[in-house]
Formats: sequence, C-alpha cells, structure tokens
Amino acid sequence: MMSCIFARRAYLAVICTFIFPVCLTNLFAQKWAEDMIKIKDYDFGNVSRNAKAEYEFEVYNPYLEDIHIRSVSASCSCTTVSVDKSTIKTYETAKVKAHFNTDRFVGNRSATLTAVIDKPFYATVQLHVKGNIRSDISFQPGEVNFGSVSRGQAVEKQVEFTYQGRSNWQVTELKSTNQDVSAELTEISRNYGQVRYRLKVKLASDASVGYINDRIILVANESYNREIPIMVQGIVKQGVTVNPSKLIVGNLEPGQVVTKKIVLRADSPFAIKKVTCPNDQYSFDFQKTNPSMQSTNIHIVSVSYKAPESIADEQFTDRISIFTDAQQTPVELQTYAKVLADIHQNNEPQSEIAAPSDKSQDAIADDLGILSRFDP
Repeated sequence: MMSCIFARRAYLAVICTFIFPVCLTNLFAQKWAEDMIKIKDYDFGNVSRNAKAEYEFEVYNPYLEDIHIRSVSASCSCTTVSVDKSTIKTYETAKVKAHFNTDRFVGNRSATLTAVIDKPFYATVQLHVKGNIRSDISFQPGEVNFGSVSRGQAVEKQVEFTYQGRSNWQVTELKSTNQDVSAELTEISRNYGQVRYRLKVKLASDASVGYINDRIILVANESYNREIPIMVQGIVKQGVTVNPSKLIVGNLEPGQVVTKKIVLRADSPFAIKKVTCPNDQYSFDFQKTNPSMQSTNIHIVSVSYKAPESIADEQFTDRISIFTDAQQTPVELQTYAKVLADIHQNNEPQSEIAAPSDKSQDAIADDLGILSRFDP
C-alpha cells in the first residue's frame, strides 16, 4: 500500500516538473502578446442599417524581435476582420480592422476576433466587438467620406437617412467628435411613421492636416438607443506651401531696393491669382517665371521691397498674402525688414538672408533647375 502511495507521489512530481514550467511559459507568452494591444474590446453602440461601422485595434511592437501575425479570424460572420500588415517590426504598429456587416445583419450582434501570432513565439490574442444594428434606420450612403482634401479647402458632403416607426420620432441634437467637422440637419418629409432627413456635413477650410476618422452622432427623442452614429472619414493634406516660411529682407539703407524670391509648391498644379500686402513698399512679380500664367506644381514669386526714407532706425514686420485657385484661404508669409539711418555703423553683409529653418530661396530654385531659365 505504502509503495503505491510513494509511486503516485513520484509520478505527480515528474508531471509537475515537466508540465508546470510549460504552463508558465505559455502564460508568459500570452501576456507578452496581449500587452501589445491596449484596447481589446469595442462597442459600436447603435448603428443604422447600411451604415459603415469599423474599428481598428492597434498592435504595437515594443520588442527587439519582429512580430508575425499568422492569421486573424472572427467567430461571427456579422464581423469581417483583417490586418493591414502581418510583420510588425520594432516600434511599429499594425492595425486589426473589425468591419461590422450592417448591410447583412440586424439586431444585437457580437464577435470574438482571434489573432494568431507565430513569431517569435506562438500566442493567440482575443478581441471583442459588439453592437446593435437597427433595422428601422437606413443611411444612404453609409458614411461621410471627404476623400483627399488640400488644407485651405472647405468641403461639404450630404447623406440622406430614413426612419420607419413612430410618427413623432425626430432627431433633437447633433454632436461631432471632431471640431473641424460640423453638421446641419434638414427634415425632408414625414408621412405615416416614415421620416426622411438630409444631413449636410462640412469640413472647415482650416482643418488640421492628417487623417479624419470620426463620427457625427444623431441624438433622437427616444428613452433608450438614443444615439445613432455615422462615420466621417478622409484625409487633409498640406495644400500650397511656401518657402521660406518667413522672409527676412535684412538691413537696408533708406530708399534701398531689395528683391527676394519665394517658392510655392503643391502636389497638384495650381495658379496664382494675386499677391497682396498692406505695406505698399512691397511689389510682386509672379509672371516672370510663368508668362502664360499656366497651372503648375511650382511657382516662383519675386518680392521687391523699397526701404522708406528715414532719419532713425526703424523695423518693419508685414504679412504677404498669396491667393491661389487651389484653396479658399490665402497662403501667408511674414516679412521682416530693418532700415538703418546710418548703414555704415552696421557691418552686417547685405546678402540675402533666409530664415534659420529654411533653405535659401535661390538655392531651392537652383535645385529645381528652373531659376537659371528665367533670370537674365
């Protein structure tokens, strides 16, 4: 009897010796993988039929080894899951996208998303999504998509949606999760419990550069399920840029005339309409390098400044506004000039001075290979 007990204890000791470390290793590997994803659960809330509903879980790699995601899957066909890149290098981020299939399902839905990692260790991470797809509300189209917009352009998009149900149903409030995006709602019709609305969504002309991935939230006069979101997406690109960003004219004698050059660039061809400055000591020529006034990606503007007559040292700060057909707001450039009554007391050279963070205007033009073609 005693020999059997000792045998069992020895057997258990052997099992614990081999299995317990393996379990600890697996648990460590799981935690190691799970630590890469901060947010693991997302609630879409109430979404309308046909509305675009997506959420991206971020997977950040803080480790020295590359991470390889072998596969991603969803437990329910109400959600489609994908990953933007399978290999995540050190300090890089991948995105696991969950797409709620509102065009094929209604009601309360949920799904568990499983990401399988096979390098540098094997591990699985589970994510969760849920939401209520309402069959009584339908958006057309299912999202507000501004597309690619240059900064300086104000853009407006329209969406129509229909509610079928209570005759006194109405939207009482609009909320935007992005301060650069505003919305306006108009009721189109109301008949036999069916209400139609038109939603105008505007992107401000001075919207911040970068991706837009936000929501307009409609608040209805209901006791529950009051908030209905619609996705707002797009990208705001830097519009027309000017170099240098600050124009330093330098130290001048009274009555001296100095000419500088500034370069304007954009991803798409554009034309200059006019250039203005409150100080009439400035004059501009943007036709010399573009006599036909054609649209092009690069423009060179000659800026001439005549120092006023002065019996005392004076410093002048002005702002140049450049109007183009690429955006509704002008490109602005601050200028600095100093008039020295006795120039001989100052030994600073009168060469062209660029702002510290900018490349010389002539150097930029030489790099582009275009300045020499137009200067006599």
